[in-house]
Amino acid sequence: MEINIPQGTDLNNVVVCETDKENEVMQNLINRCKINLSEILSPPPIAMQIKNENIPITLFTKGNFSIVTGPAKSRKTFLISMFMAAAVKGNFQDHFFCTSEGINLIFDTEQSRYKALQIAKRICRLSGIINPDNLSAYSLRTLDPSQRIDLIEKVLESTPHINFVAIDGIIDLEIDPILQADQAQRIVSKLMKWTEIYNIHIVCVLHYNKTVATLLGHLGSFSHRKADAIISVTKSKEEEGVSLVEPVDCREKAFSPFAFSIDENSMPYILDDYIFEKKVKVKKEQDLTKTKSISAKDLDFSQHTDILNYVFKIQKEQGYADLWRNIKNAVDKIISMTIGDNKAKEFILYYIQDESIIKIDVQKKKAVYTLAEKK
Repeated sequence: MEINIPQGTDLNNVVVCETDKENEVMQNLINRCKINLSEILSPPPIAMQIKNENIPITLFTKGNFSIVTGPAKSRKTFLISMFMAAAVKGNFQDHFFCTSEGINLIFDTEQSRYKALQIAKRICRLSGIINPDNLSAYSLRTLDPSQRIDLIEKVLESTPHINFVAIDGIIDLEIDPILQADQAQRIVSKLMKWTEIYNIHIVCVLHYNKTVATLLGHLGSFSHRKADAIISVTKSKEEEGVSLVEPVDCREKAFSPFAFSIDENSMPYILDDYIFEKKVKVKKEQDLTKTKSISAKDLDFSQHTDILNYVFKIQKEQGYADLWRNIKNAVDKIISMTIGDNKAKEFILYYIQDESIIKIDVQKKKAVYTLAEKK
């Protein structure tokens, strides 16, 4: 593109003007980002609460996003439906509470249009409102990844008074945010920008890795660091049809795990009486006989006498291997202590030096050991 500069114009002045504009833009940005230490700010508004030991506590805050994760088919979308029902109605089964009002949005990037419609109708049925005027649902499956981000941005920009937002499948907002760090960073940056500009909370769905229970790739790593809460949904191994919801990482107080199931009408419901078995790290119980290692010098005369009598009670002459094994058993039996193989061999050396045991060399055979008094 050619730029027509009037004849006689001083090019130095043109460069100076452009530099001044850049400096002005940057200075405005600095002023906007600088924290005023005398400014009084309120804590972020609560987006949703959850019952925790019969007391509502903060689950999500506005100006932040959260991640619902878990293996495939663990019913993550059903949990999202319960969140959305609470946002639409203000309450779901006296377990989730949303006191703020406004338009609630759900964007589905994975399901077909038919399935996305079924999910939206499920939210309506859970809220008890056939066609709520504070709920809008969008199916983005047929769009290109870049179009999905642009559409979400436009909807957020054009929707007045947004309350709560869900994006089921943030991995589909770029071509490959799992392996491409720049794409993952773009998605997370958008989430942080949208939540702050519109003062909303966005709950997102992101799958676990197939092999290990961690969030997927670069997108998982970036989102975990920036998210307000990470919540896992897994199927119970003990009870068929039950999904377990547990906090993985929460900036607010972590909620108590809960469980939900699906009724005959494919509607999720909280299992109020479900009891979680506490995962306690159980240390291997050490046998009381297994204390710290001892040496032959630690024992008194009577203990040595009892050990040797036990060792040679049946077999008066023994090979080296039989002897150290029998000494191990004798120490365990007589003084209730456990010693290792090498320690038992040290006992043999001690007894030979003490002349309690003697070694007898046998021609063309391995040596044998016996009590000195039996020589």
